[in-house]
Amino acid sequence: MSQWKYERGEGRHKHRWKHDCAGFEPDQKGPVGKCPKSITEEAATEILNKGVPYYENVDDTIPSKIYSVYKGVVYEAVATQPGISWHGYPWRGDLPGRLPLSRKIKKLLEKMAADEGYGKEYSQWLKDYG
Repeated sequence: MSQWKYERGEGRHKHRWKHDCAGFEPDQKGPVGKCPKSITEEAATEILNKGVPYYENVDDTIPSKIYSVYKGVVYEAVATQPGISWHGYPWRGDLPGRLPLSRKIKKLLEKMAADEGYGKEYSQWLKDYG
């Protein structure tokens, strides 16, 4: 297992809200992913480290993104300090300019969700936001 560090960011509240479920809020630039209020920094670190790294180029040593699943919800993390720390938020693939998840990543996340008992929630998330 990798040892990536989750970093919320000092004073950062953009991806958090008062609800205990993942979702999205409208914004001028499009929907903003919101994490459940119950996800602690420790839980976010664990979710991140179970994730699937995505490399833009085959010779990259640091992933450009990390994808994970928690309670059936797909999360995407981007580097805050490349190779050291990451910040994550709920993923949705229906936003303009967003690349779809590869079949390989979808299959790995599907297995993770099913193993944790959230296979139906994962399928619903992809149906709603994939």
